[in-house]
Amino acid sequence: MIAALQWTALGTCFACTVWRVPSMVKGRNRGLFWVCLLASVCVALSIPALYLPIDALLGEANLANVILRFSSFAVFYLMAVKVAAAYDSSSALRLIRGPIGFAVIAVCSSGILATYFFTDFNGSSPGLVAFGDQPLAIAYMWFGMSYPAYASACLVQPTAKAALSNRRMIDRAAASCLCIGFFLIFLTIPLKLLQSNDGFIVKLVSFGSILFVATGFVIVWLSFIRKPMQGVARS
Repeated sequence: MIAALQWTALGTCFACTVWRVPSMVKGRNRGLFWVCLLASVCVALSIPALYLPIDALLGEANLANVILRFSSFAVFYLMAVKVAAAYDSSSALRLIRGPIGFAVIAVCSSGILATYFFTDFNGSSPGLVAFGDQPLAIAYMWFGMSYPAYASACLVQPTAKAALSNRRMIDRAAASCLCIGFFLIFLTIPLKLLQSNDGFIVKLVSFGSILFVATGFVIVWLSFIRKPMQGVARS
């Protein structure tokens, strides 16, 4: 079931990337193209069948996981800024682009680099499950999860507010999918505390959240075709 969900999430992200290519070429809303592309990279590197050969090319030292982590940071920063602006949430924008947001991403990025270089990560391991008994490897995992969870938490309130507003039904549907997706991403933190490093529920929630967020963006696009939503088309 998890494998099917992983490949479905990858196919959805890849389809969204292809969908954004014409607009990217024309110079419109390039940020959304990069969000979709980097999300595809993140999902691809979360699938063992793809992670192992890619990491083998990089020396089998789990550099592929580092790429995954920094790609996810970029995805969540770009996506959070775009969604906060689209839903006119000045508070979310401050939390993402302000001193607190930059401090969180700086601490998480520094933590990723420090724990990676001081941990023996030799031997490819998808999700780094083979290193779950090493304290620094556990710290690496938490640094990697913390910024996406933080950015997602900032977006739950504005998307929930939009979902419960008197907007058109299609706009409320998009906001609902985004809200559920961001909430599920944030939910991985408490779930991770309760489950093992390779927990089934954590994986189910993680890839399910990707599908909800991707679906939300697709519905936003459909809404934009009918009647542009203020702020979504900004670069």
